[in-house]
Amino acid sequence: MQIIYKYFLYNEPFHIIENVNLSKNSSLFIFATSYYNHIHMLDFLNKSYPFNDDPKQNLKVILGISLGMFLFILFFQPIDLMTTDFNNKLLIIAGFGVITFFSMVLALIIAPAVLPGLFLSGKWNFKRDIVLNACIWVIISVASIFYALYVGQTKITFYSVFMIVFVSLVPVVILIIANRFEILKIKLQDALYLNKKPDKAIKEGNEPVEIEFESENKFERFSLPLNKIILLRSADNYIKIFWEKEGEIKKKLIRQTLQSTEHQLIRYPQIIRCHRTCLFNTNYVSKLNIYPQGYKLRLKYIEEEIPVSRQYILKVKEALQDNG
Repeated sequence: MQIIYKYFLYNEPFHIIENVNLSKNSSLFIFATSYYNHIHMLDFLNKSYPFNDDPKQNLKVILGISLGMFLFILFFQPIDLMTTDFNNKLLIIAGFGVITFFSMVLALIIAPAVLPGLFLSGKWNFKRDIVLNACIWVIISVASIFYALYVGQTKITFYSVFMIVFVSLVPVVILIIANRFEILKIKLQDALYLNKKPDKAIKEGNEPVEIEFESENKFERFSLPLNKIILLRSADNYIKIFWEKEGEIKKKLIRQTLQSTEHQLIRYPQIIRCHRTCLFNTNYVSKLNIYPQGYKLRLKYIEEEIPVSRQYILKVKEALQDNG
């Protein structure tokens, strides 16, 4: 019992088994290794995984996959259609592409828009991604079976159902490959950048203790310590200022443009632009994450991730490298 207790406490089954010289055929060894593998499998499934929440990019990928689905069925004809008229057959095959298109739009564009909290990049993991891909496969399969039965007048047999389910897996596999390719491309670009040394370091001048913010109409004015400012975000004709006070996040809205604020803070190299809507303090960056749609910053005290535009990514990396 003491050995099992230590195993659960320290999660070191092989170390414990080695200490007590247990046989590999013993029940305790089998139990320990099984539990160890189970824990590591759970860790793998809960591991953070990027979710592409860019609707425009997702739409392009979905259009390409749907067209590929149409061409695959047209040329290989894995599904037997009763009609012999070529034009009619062409329309029916196009219907499978349409089913693929709307099924993936539902899962990759509509669902994230309706349930944004579920699809947050920071909370997305392998388990959720597997479930999402499985749902896409099931939706396409079920819809295609009914479509083949009632529209394509296909005789439903075990073989025809197997072929439809198998063909429905093709878009999911292509989607996974496309996402992995985007991640690999971004990581490769990142690795190439890290091999290059910046030409010059950012020179910091004397920093005043306080930064004074003033509204455009001159009616509102307040000051903040520079080292407490975390994020400045554009909100139409206003900017939303996020700062830290006694370990808590504070916010204030002031009538001012982000461009004029950036010009005001241009002397301070730790405040830089990462997106057309955001300025941030490099001292509050906890992580720079890579996703298929690009880069996002994780800032201390800020729950949501901050997007980084491609035009600013080199400057952001340079600042973070110099800061870190």
